[in-house]
Amino acid sequence: MKDDRLRCPVEKDYVQAIGLAAYTFARLEWQVVWCMEKIKPDSIHKVVDKEMTAGTIAKKFIDVTRNMAKSNEREQLKELAIEFMALVQVRNNIMHGKPCTSPNNEQRLSGKEIIEIEDLENAADSFVECSCKLNALFYGFLETYKPS
Repeated sequence: MKDDRLRCPVEKDYVQAIGLAAYTFARLEWQVVWCMEKIKPDSIHKVVDKEMTAGTIAKKFIDVTRNMAKSNEREQLKELAIEFMALVQVRNNIMHGKPCTSPNNEQRLSGKEIIEIEDLENAADSFVECSCKLNALFYGFLETYKPS
C-alpha cells in the first residue's frame, strides 16, 4: 500500500546516513571502474557484462595496477586498490547488516557490531576520500596514460 514504508520504525537520520554511505560507495566503485578502463581498455565492458561484484572489481583493480609499469603513480594506485578492497568489506558490513534493536531501543543494522550513524558517516567519509584520490589520478596521471 502507499506509504507502508512509513510503518518501519527507523529514524530518518539513520536511513539518510545509510543512503549516503551506499551512494558514496557506488561513486567510489565506479571511479575504480573508470580508472581500470584507462589502465586496461575494455575493462568497463567486462564489469558490466559479467555483473561483477564490488569484491571482484577490487581484485581486478589490484591485478590491473600490479601489472602497470613502475612509477610513483602506480604505487599510489596499488595502495588505493588495496584500500578499495578494505572499503568493500566496510560497505558489505553495512549493506548486508541485519536489522536489530540497539541497547538504546533504536532500530539499527548490525554486522560484526551494531552500526551507528557515526559508523555510517565515517564509512561515507572514507569512501569519498578514496574516490577523490582516484579522481585526481584519473584526471591527472591517467589522462595521458598509455597502456602497454
